[in-house]
Amino acid sequence: MKNITLRRVVGLTVLLSVCYPMSAMAAYEDVGVGARVSGLGQAYTAVADDVYSVYYNPAGLGTLDRAELGTTYSKLLTGLSDGSNPSNSFIAYAHPVDGGRRGTFGAGWNYFTLGSLYRENQLLASYGRGLFARTSPDKYYLGGTLKYLTRSVGGTAEASNGISNTGVATGTADPVLQHASKGNLDADLGFLWRVKPRWTVGLMIQHLMEPNVGFSDADKLGRNVKLGGAYKTPFSTLTGDVRLQSAPDGSTDKIFAVGAEKWLPTLLHGSFGVRGSLSTGSRDFRQMTVGLSYKISRMQFDYGFALPIGGMTSTSGSHRLGLTLRFGRAKQAEAAFGEAILENLRDLAAVGTPDFRYQLEDLALYKRTAIDEFLRQAKLDATAGRYAEAADKLTQALSLKPKDPRLQQSLERMTAVATVFPAVKDYQTDAAQAAIYEGSLDFVAGDAKASLRKLAYAESLNPTDERIERLAKAVEAASGVTREAPAVAEAAKAPTMGAEKVVGGTMALMEVALRERDFERVVKLADQVLQLDPSNALAYKRLGAAHYALKHNVEALKALRSAYKLEADPDSRKQIKSYLDALQSLIERGKREAAPEAKAPEAKSTGLSPMEIERLYEAGVDLYAQGKLTEAASAFRRIIESEPNNASARRALDRVQSEIISGGQKK
Repeated sequence: MKNITLRRVVGLTVLLSVCYPMSAMAAYEDVGVGARVSGLGQAYTAVADDVYSVYYNPAGLGTLDRAELGTTYSKLLTGLSDGSNPSNSFIAYAHPVDGGRRGTFGAGWNYFTLGSLYRENQLLASYGRGLFARTSPDKYYLGGTLKYLTRSVGGTAEASNGISNTGVATGTADPVLQHASKGNLDADLGFLWRVKPRWTVGLMIQHLMEPNVGFSDADKLGRNVKLGGAYKTPFSTLTGDVRLQSAPDGSTDKIFAVGAEKWLPTLLHGSFGVRGSLSTGSRDFRQMTVGLSYKISRMQFDYGFALPIGGMTSTSGSHRLGLTLRFGRAKQAEAAFGEAILENLRDLAAVGTPDFRYQLEDLALYKRTAIDEFLRQAKLDATAGRYAEAADKLTQALSLKPKDPRLQQSLERMTAVATVFPAVKDYQTDAAQAAIYEGSLDFVAGDAKASLRKLAYAESLNPTDERIERLAKAVEAASGVTREAPAVAEAAKAPTMGAEKVVGGTMALMEVALRERDFERVVKLADQVLQLDPSNALAYKRLGAAHYALKHNVEALKALRSAYKLEADPDSRKQIKSYLDALQSLIERGKREAAPEAKAPEAKSTGLSPMEIERLYEAGVDLYAQGKLTEAASAFRRIIESEPNNASARRALDRVQSEIISGGQKK
């Protein structure tokens, strides 16, 4: 009976061949899992740039820098005359560790079914990461996938009615096929080589362990080897694969596939992707595929269609629908936008046509939007102490506007900081880290004097950290300011012992709290400084700003008066005096409005006509735009003196006074 049973198994295997357009099929045939990948004809070994790398090449997981979830449902070879209903479902998740710097873990589930007749399950656990990061960053990647394979046969007439060795039905269940199932461990190995920024080569070995998946006799899965190459630009991909697959009869099938992909970004409506491929191979295998995608924000929808044009042709093809979700903000830009814009310039319409003008306007707007986004991300990274990542964002922005001197200067300063301190993490709680953090931001902002003063604080608090001295020298070299200057040298010597050292650290923490607008903490830290150093003018100034932000105007006035008395620098005294005048005016107006008998005075004329008031208001706005806040406030006060009920001028004056007291005036 055993031989007859095995023939039944062979018959079942042949029946499964409907799932793949070749003359025979083995268990766990690679029918593909992703809608996007299907559109590329599965020529994905060297692309491997998303969560589907779990299945196609785990080395590609090492290129991810944020978590991804992908799922695809496939209806395979629809329209078969025998009524077969083969389908495939797949879901996978990839999670980078430390933004991908320590590799990426992945997990997946692949499920193939032929109605109730036959099922295959694959549970996948993957890991991929970059190799030799210290010498060749982002060049070589290695990954592996451990799989648990199970296959089972459902209820069939053959399984319920076994056949004897003489070919006679026994009327009893076949011991092999009745609810037969088999489970085994397997593994895949993948490698990815970034030959050049746009060129990659990939290698994938499937069924590395060659597991036995037979229900009774030995039936080992043969190894499959895939070798691919890809050329990728920001908005397009050209890829090819050579696949050597083990055939059911022990021979090796050879398949060659080429695919192309193009993304069409828009500013307001996301990005659209189109792709297609052609494949040819052994045993009259030929196939064409097409695919479409729509990507907006962190979601991507994919559709793939594959049609055999050789071998089995009595089918309307395979259809796949996929959804990919990405979580968090990408640590690196997903595409080099400068190159993307140059690439799209090649596809412009004829010069002088309406389409040409519209395309240029769209590209210009896209460019400005991209620059603004990179600058926004750079600011977020810098204020979070991620200086290396901020430098990357500024590099991308400069690639779009290479002749911008301000961008160039900001990048040079940020790079100088990132070279010494790629990131500063504990700046909110550690005084030395806070001083490094503030000193770095001051240098990037162009205030080398303040930067050196705070780096001196940091060095006194942590004298064993040689990096602080290296950064201070970089600041001196870039700015021309030296620590031998009196004001800086004095600050460098101050926080060296006892209470003076505590003052330096507390001042650094206070600057961080002020930057983060934690004004109550600023008040608390400033009070601590002044208890140890009652002559600290900067502490009084910060205390005044914090009290004003908390709407404690009287306390703010008192603190600023103390700062004015202690300040020795003439320019700083002039600045504080403008704060005092604005704050005093604000307090007096508040008293008048709070008085019981106070009423809104009738508008009275001081010689200003409505036209003069309008011109004076415009002048105040111009002065405000130029940063001349004191002069702008004076213009708005003149309007209010002439027309006390002028709400626009009063709101403008309140805004200007608020910025003056908060330190908005630079001169």
